[in-house]
Amino acid sequence: MTSPPAMPHRRYANQYGLLAAALIFIAIGVGILLGAQRFITDANKVSHTNEVIAMIGAVEAQLRDSESAQRGYLLTGEVSYLADYGRSRDKLPELLAQLQTLVRDNPVQAPRVRSWSIEIERRISQMEATLGNYRLGGLPAAQRAINQDVRNASNNIRHQAEQLVATERELLAARGQSSQSSAWMLRGIALLGIPLGLGLIGWVYWLLVGEIRRRAAAELVSSESEQRLQTNITTLQRHSADLNELSRYGGMLQSCVRTDEAVRLAAQHFARLLPGVGGTLYRIRSSQDYAEEVAHWGAHALHSAAMFPLEACWALRRGQPHLHLAHDEVLACTHIDAPTIQRTPSTACIPLIAQGNQMGLLYLSSSDDEFLDRLDLAETAAEQLSMALSNLDLQERLRIQSIREPLTGLFNRRYLEESLSRELARCERRGLPLSLMMLDLDHFKTFNDLHGHVGGDALLAGFGQLLQTHSRHEDIACRYGGEEFTLILPEADLQAACDRAEAIREAVETMRIRHLGQELPAVTVSIGVASFPLHGRDGDSLLRSADKALYRAKREGRNQVVSAAEIQDQPA
Repeated sequence: MTSPPAMPHRRYANQYGLLAAALIFIAIGVGILLGAQRFITDANKVSHTNEVIAMIGAVEAQLRDSESAQRGYLLTGEVSYLADYGRSRDKLPELLAQLQTLVRDNPVQAPRVRSWSIEIERRISQMEATLGNYRLGGLPAAQRAINQDVRNASNNIRHQAEQLVATERELLAARGQSSQSSAWMLRGIALLGIPLGLGLIGWVYWLLVGEIRRRAAAELVSSESEQRLQTNITTLQRHSADLNELSRYGGMLQSCVRTDEAVRLAAQHFARLLPGVGGTLYRIRSSQDYAEEVAHWGAHALHSAAMFPLEACWALRRGQPHLHLAHDEVLACTHIDAPTIQRTPSTACIPLIAQGNQMGLLYLSSSDDEFLDRLDLAETAAEQLSMALSNLDLQERLRIQSIREPLTGLFNRRYLEESLSRELARCERRGLPLSLMMLDLDHFKTFNDLHGHVGGDALLAGFGQLLQTHSRHEDIACRYGGEEFTLILPEADLQAACDRAEAIREAVETMRIRHLGQELPAVTVSIGVASFPLHGRDGDSLLRSADKALYRAKREGRNQVVSAAEIQDQPA
């Protein structure tokens, strides 16, 4: 008795069911790979947009520096301001060229940047014309040259910069939404495709059970196919988890505000991404001569030096990852210990590069080569870390440039005005005093004429260091302008401020500055002291009171401390 023929739907299921399941999982894999590529592209675009915004801010900051230096030169005639103006003006073309390069693929922003560059060049021409009038007719002539065109140019530059930043922020928001769409697409593929594939496999398996005796060979083939599909599912699930982790890691990197935060976050991420693998993160020192360890996780199969010259690593030499597999004949990096006969692990050095600049190095090692299968994810995470470190370094440089005066290292006048208002409000809320000093180096103009501007700069720098030495952690030392300095002493009453001023005056008498191998002559300082709320309840009145006391000290022979209390009953 012959067995009945198989039903048509079972025959078709046997022939095409597994093929359909394989096609579904291939489609899932392709979808996840495409989604991952789209996500990485969106992340790169977000980094690019942040870089454009940072570059716009750098151009604006440089233009403000040039305008501030020009005004300082017009008001004081100090050549150092003119030199600062020239340096700031000369940096603008390079920054604008970099900005144009960044937006050259944006048909909307590229013409705006060119228009903005024209406005900035026009503003520079106006500043040059003002300087020319100043040289011909002094400050009055320069003031007459500042007309409505100058104000219009400044307003146009600011307005166009706001438009550029607004457009980039719109792009940033759109690209963030695109990244979110990519994540949802990956979740949809995982949630819909995998159950569908599993359901199809189960259906095919149920049909095959009834034909075990007649088709034993087909059952074996089906079992093997199922194992392969389960392996693919596990791989896809792991890739999906890795991509989600990479997405979260990239988002948190963008939210870091300090370099040490980004380094700690990266160490935790790499430890989860590559379990059982030892890792070390290096940063290249500012001198660009050594790489120094800043983070470590796991246990290395081969130890690496905590600090080494850049030429000791092939990855830093070539600017691309360098792998050394077990029993490989490729030369290993010299900063890594040599393997023994019993221990032949694999190592990987991945350089951290952003905008063509080497930021550091990621070193990985393990006795098991399996971690090399996930090296592409490690390289992507390293690229994100490089961009984050580059952005944080740029933000830190811009922040320091905006509040610090480069010659003395003290805070600038703008920071003084902001800090004085803040500290006055805080002390007023708590019912605490606040004192303020105005300091002026005696006969500085004569000193500058005798020893030149370079000698004068050396004196100002030395005095700035002395003022920082005699300041508490909470004090705020600023260069007010020229040879005038200001020291804010929160929570200090008038007597304590006068005692501190006397100590500073005595320290200046004994201060000795060496310049070009020679010791410069000794100088003295005159100091005016005022205190809140005795001599003023706002920053301007307190500065005026301290300034009057300073002029009193100047008139009465210099090299002395005068408090505002001594001149309260006298006319200004």
